Amino acid sequence: MIGRNQTKNVDTRRGTQSVERVVALLRALIPRNKHGASAMQLAEETGIDRTTVHRILQCLTRENLLTFNAQQHRYRLGPLASEMGAVASEVIDLPVLCRPTLTRIANDVGDTVFLMVRKGDDAICADRASGAYPIKTFVVNVGTHRPLGVGAGNMAILSALPHDVADLILQQNEPRLKLYPDLSISDTRALLAESRKRGYVIMNVVGVEGVRALGVPVYVHGRPLAALSIASIALRMTDERVLVLVRLLKREADDLGKLLERQVRNSQS
Repeated sequence: MIGRNQTKNVDTRRGTQSVERVVALLRALIPRNKHGASAMQLAEETGIDRTTVHRILQCLTRENLLTFNAQQHRYRLGPLASEMGAVASEVIDLPVLCRPTLTRIANDVGDTVFLMVRKGDDAICADRASGAYPIKTFVVNVGTHRPLGVGAGNMAILSALPHDVADLILQQNEPRLKLYPDLSISDTRALLAESRKRGYVIMNVVGVEGVRALGVPVYVHGRPLAALSIASIALRMTDERVLVLVRLLKREADDLGKLLERQVRNSQS
């Protein structure tokens, strides 16, 4: 005969076991998030029964923690996961941590460098640094919010998100995109597709004639939490120089992402 305390302990173990399974699936998904993972892959990785995996994944999808691509049969982290990541990033001082990176890039290239950080369907200019080139391109002020899709850094973040998530964000942002001069939803979608193929963003700065910008995402635990971008007069943005700047930005973005991952781990310990 099972006593009351024994029954309570069994119920507690069942409850925590469900949570542990959810966490195990999310941990298994994070390194695969860029291309997504199938339920079968996650079941094999975690050792959880396939039927249970399907049930948990469907529940997490309904709650927007995951998204599911029906054509590819793959799951990715969803809008809620991104929002949670953005909130978690607030426990670290991003401008302070990223300032050496921005200063180093600005000194190397001579132009203005920006740090954009995702906030839901927007990104905020968290910091910027100016190089020695005499013509300054302060196209975005620190603290400015813009919809994802407006600007090189914002587009870099958007292009790094799962396609279904990015499409949903563009749908939600479309009324605000119309407020920007010479910016249409069709042009934005075309630039998004081009940026995905390139692996970086290169574009004319919205509303500022004669200035171009390029941007790359900063991944933290597999998610595009932020972006680094460089703005310069168009004459300096030759095809050859853009390739040099992209290599530099990608290297710096990779190092910065690793730094932020370590900082998040330390803040949680």
